[in-house]
Amino acid sequence: MGDGKLTTKEWLLALVEPGFILSKAMSYYIDTNMKAILRGQLLAPILRSQELRDEAFGKFWVAFSYSPPPQQTQTTGEVQYSTDLIPPILAQASGIVLDVGPGTGTQMPLLKSPAIKAIYGAEPCAGLHAELRKRAADEGLAEKYTILPCSVVQKELEGEMVKHGLLAGDAGGNEEGGKGVFDTIITVRVLCSVPDFERTAAELYALLKPGGKMLVVEHVVNPWMTPKGSILARAMQVVYHAFGWRWVMGDCCMNRDTEGVLRRVAEKDAGWESFEMERWFGTTCLPYVAGVLVKRK
Repeated sequence: MGDGKLTTKEWLLALVEPGFILSKAMSYYIDTNMKAILRGQLLAPILRSQELRDEAFGKFWVAFSYSPPPQQTQTTGEVQYSTDLIPPILAQASGIVLDVGPGTGTQMPLLKSPAIKAIYGAEPCAGLHAELRKRAADEGLAEKYTILPCSVVQKELEGEMVKHGLLAGDAGGNEEGGKGVFDTIITVRVLCSVPDFERTAAELYALLKPGGKMLVVEHVVNPWMTPKGSILARAMQVVYHAFGWRWVMGDCCMNRDTEGVLRRVAEKDAGWESFEMERWFGTTCLPYVAGVLVKRK
């Protein structure tokens, strides 16, 4: 399902590709720390470590999002790169949309449907806001797109939602199965980095209106124990983590079972009404799941 055969050369390139991404991100991190030290802030890498990590990742992601390296190649079917998975999924967005971790807004050209009434982009990295705002203006979405300067951790997100009239001021948090706020929630390469993953996923589920859709395109842990996975690719994921992948890549985790977690968060609510999810690039270090999840009415 969704996995063509790679040539040996393509497979080997896919295994080392994250290494090139890691080395580039690491160079931005080192450069950012060195500049702080040269400004006389000798203890900044220790006392301001999170701030410098965010600054370095923001600079890296701005550069990377405008010139991304080739992703894993499918030699059969229409899908060749992970970016090919995104358009048909985002085409189903409608109503009031929560765009989780939009980064620099590279997906924004896909969110121009008249079926979309408003978009709220929850982006915690302040260094990306200028690019995100510019992209919204360039795509003619300035009136529809509102940046929420926060993560989707409930205590942060709810405060911003109250400010923008999406929640009442005395909101105490949506319970699973509640009425919800958003018609569509978009997660593209972002659930890998949210904190307290299962809790955050449950909170996102609660924010969906009954009948609402979660549109998902995420890289996940390699399914190495299945015929479509790869033991070597899973081992390489461990290696990249050991060499600082999560530290310099905005807390990105390669080892999350996103499909399993998203299935579980709806169990107390009798499960999703519809859970359509496909797996791609299973033999690589960046296997993907992509699909549309519909909340019960």
